[in-house]
Amino acid sequence: MGRCVDRPGGWRVPALIVAAYAVLAGAAGAALAGLTGPTPAGLMLEQGGVAAVNALALGLWLGRAGRRGRDAGAARAMARAFDRLAADATLAVHVKDRDGRIRLFNPAARRLFGPGLVAGADETALRPAAEAAAAAARDRAALAGGLREDEETLTTPAGPRRLGVIRLPLYDGDGVAVGVAGLARDLTEAEAAATALRQSESRLRALFDNMLGGVAFHQPIREGGRVTGFRYLATNARFEAETGLVDVVGRRVDEVLPDLAARDRRLVEAAVRVIEQGRPERFDYFFHILGRWYEVAMFRTDDGLLGVSFHDISDRKSAESRVEHLAFHDLLTGLPNRRLAEDRMSQAVAHADRAGSRAALLVLDLDGFKAVNETLGHEVGDTVIRGVAARLRDCLRETDTLSRAGGDEFLIVLTDLRGGEAASAIAAKILARVAEPFEIQGLGLVTTASIGIAVHPDDGEDFATLLKKADTAMYQAKAEGRAGWRFFDERMNRDVAALLRLRAGLRRALDRGEFELHYQPQLDLASGRVIGAEALLRWNHPDLGRVTPDRFIPLAEETGQIVPIGAWVLEQACRRAAAWQGEGLDGVGVAVNLSAVQLQRDDFDHTVAAALARSGLAPDRLELELTESVLIKDAEPRLAALSRLKALGVRLAIDDFGTGYSSLSYLKRFAVDRLKIDRSFVADLADAPDDDAIVRAVIQMAHSLGLRAIAEGVETTAVRERLRALGCDEIQGYLLARPLPADAFAAFVRDHHAALDSAGGAVPSLPILANPA
Repeated sequence: MGRCVDRPGGWRVPALIVAAYAVLAGAAGAALAGLTGPTPAGLMLEQGGVAAVNALALGLWLGRAGRRGRDAGAARAMARAFDRLAADATLAVHVKDRDGRIRLFNPAARRLFGPGLVAGADETALRPAAEAAAAAARDRAALAGGLREDEETLTTPAGPRRLGVIRLPLYDGDGVAVGVAGLARDLTEAEAAATALRQSESRLRALFDNMLGGVAFHQPIREGGRVTGFRYLATNARFEAETGLVDVVGRRVDEVLPDLAARDRRLVEAAVRVIEQGRPERFDYFFHILGRWYEVAMFRTDDGLLGVSFHDISDRKSAESRVEHLAFHDLLTGLPNRRLAEDRMSQAVAHADRAGSRAALLVLDLDGFKAVNETLGHEVGDTVIRGVAARLRDCLRETDTLSRAGGDEFLIVLTDLRGGEAASAIAAKILARVAEPFEIQGLGLVTTASIGIAVHPDDGEDFATLLKKADTAMYQAKAEGRAGWRFFDERMNRDVAALLRLRAGLRRALDRGEFELHYQPQLDLASGRVIGAEALLRWNHPDLGRVTPDRFIPLAEETGQIVPIGAWVLEQACRRAAAWQGEGLDGVGVAVNLSAVQLQRDDFDHTVAAALARSGLAPDRLELELTESVLIKDAEPRLAALSRLKALGVRLAIDDFGTGYSSLSYLKRFAVDRLKIDRSFVADLADAPDDDAIVRAVIQMAHSLGLRAIAEGVETTAVRERLRALGCDEIQGYLLARPLPADAFAAFVRDHHAALDSAGGAVPSLPILANPA
């Protein structure tokens, strides 16, 4: 339609129609001036904005209605002109007489109002009755009151339409209103588009104001063609909450944040880059002025503004920092963990290679720390660990790294050393500092540590190798008495390799049938008869040969293999003792030496009962041998299990009596049957008055409690006679016999008893003691 003229009512009249009035009004007046009777010269365009086509239409209508004569040609010319104008109009043009009947209309009106729009029809042919009545009322109002503008509804088969209608009264030459010209425009799509636009703007504004992050739009400030600053144009509600900045719209950014360019230059440079290059950028940024972390997105709008959206991620960054710290630090002490120690060791090695110096890795393990946790609780244990960590820090340089590897083990990375002696000096300093007493809960706790040292480049080039060798050296320090430090050497490596080989073989020994039991006779001094035997476990390794118990029993206890091995010993000893009963050795029974690891098992008493049932051995022919320390530790649950076995008739003996936590109370509580005097008191009994006094006291105490006493490690006649003189009941040792295979032991007993019987000796009946060690 081209340029339009705004109407006060809010819709626009095409300028073409307004211009047409100026051109055609004169022609209409000239054409109609010669007509007989009244002319349409009185047609007026009240208030402006009605097209000349309406005036021309009225003139043609009046001319056609009753004017004929010499000016018919002019009227026909004007009709043709109207037809051309009306046909080109996009607005619906229609003319009604005073009675509301349609007289003229253009194609746009037919398209809008439908096929009911014909000459002579009224509004009832165009729309429902109620709408028709309302339209007729508006026509009458226009006839009476002049030009009017209305918005109204037109119901069509396709649905309701919204129309904007201008109604203009038409006058004859005498100024009498003879009809109404209507100019209608379909506003349905325009209103829908306007509504959609308003809704879209409302949604965008709601989104803008309710975004989780802050948003700001900035007007770039240019000087000499360069962006030199920005001005705030708009901010959303979250902007203030995210930044704490208020009343910034309309102000320059450098006015609100004067130190921005100096302290946050990267942010300013990013903003300028986005405006000049047009490429959006997104990044995390620590806003130094505000002291917060933000996730920032910058973009340039189509009209050249800088848009910035941002969200405070300080809490997330803090959490990430904590997670990262936890990933590389120990939770209890805050020290670097093993992962970070590995990285620091790699750096120390690289520095040593560049500088021609040395680096060392120290492995420190607290001695006996498990007892602290078990006796005083983990809270006290944690306090000790933190205290040790603080002391270790005091002993190190700024360039060194202290790490907690876990439990009671620490790693120490020493850098820039000139020789191994520097590492040993630091180790000695550490040991002295750690050994100082801790005052915890009114207790003076003393801790010691063992340290292993591996030096780069002598002992290795990488962390894994150095750690392995430092760990080996640490265990060597423990083996040599603890509370000391040791450098790694290859002999340690060979010992560790042998230990690993032994450990691997032990796991398969039971399945391969490499174990066997030997039995050492025990003699009753009063009768001279063999009344029992201690069963000793032997391991025949396929490559190493005979492995002594002192080498593999501690390893079996450490790895837990002692449980299945001990069960096997119990089963075999019971079977063998039952067999001896069937072979006529009625005075011979069996007992099993128990490990603390076995007693910790809830089903231990069931294991013993099952072995007795399967073997058919009478329970009173089995004696279980325990050490004093096993009975004292966690006594209550063990007391219950042992009490159940005592109820079956199984006998109990205390091994190595006098070397542990000797207590008379547990002898009574556990209903012990026999005390075994340790060989350390027996070996020099004939020549050592102190040992003599101890053995005498043990024997007297045993008899006073109704117990029997047996001495082990008897190797000379003098010791045997002294024990007899002290009243000892039984003896065991090389003087009588070495440990023997089962068949050799049975033959030994038969021969010995035969010799006694031939001499008329009595045969007492006491159980044999079987020992897996």
